[in-house]
Amino acid sequence: MLNDGYAEHIVKAKTPASVTCGMAAGIVLMIAGLGAAMFVQGFGSIGFLVAIAGAVVFGIFVSRRETEYEYIMVNEDIDIARIIAKKSRKKIMSFSNADVKFIAKEGCIYLDNELQQDSSIKTRDFTSGNKQNQDGVYVFVLNKNGKAEFVKLELSDRTIDHVNNFFRGKYKE
Repeated sequence: MLNDGYAEHIVKAKTPASVTCGMAAGIVLMIAGLGAAMFVQGFGSIGFLVAIAGAVVFGIFVSRRETEYEYIMVNEDIDIARIIAKKSRKKIMSFSNADVKFIAKEGCIYLDNELQQDSSIKTRDFTSGNKQNQDGVYVFVLNKNGKAEFVKLELSDRTIDHVNNFFRGKYKE
């Protein structure tokens, strides 16, 4: 009988730049609309409409500030989902052991060797971006359609155990 394995881990990520830009755009619209309504004659009602539109834009983007990544590991498969404001969940990536060339800690010489062979390697970062958690960041080097791709994951003790059990021989130090 096969031993099935399951592990999941949720990582809180930094607010995406697009959300920050959206919030800033909302603030600019509110200020411009109120400024036009108060100081430019004949633009009172249009200025207030622009200010209301800015408030709506700001409200939409403020509600999307909290971003988390969820890693679900079932046997040799890893699914990654983005959770926004604990309301919306979207699967953004999936790969299996067959796609993994090797796994290494960030900054490992093996990763430098891969980059020297192909400097156009795409890197997908699904970590918190917190400098204090750099010790737990692992890079999965995938071979997708003949091209190498780096996937950064911030693993917990439980997910590291899962990777050691189901991705044997792939971890390089």
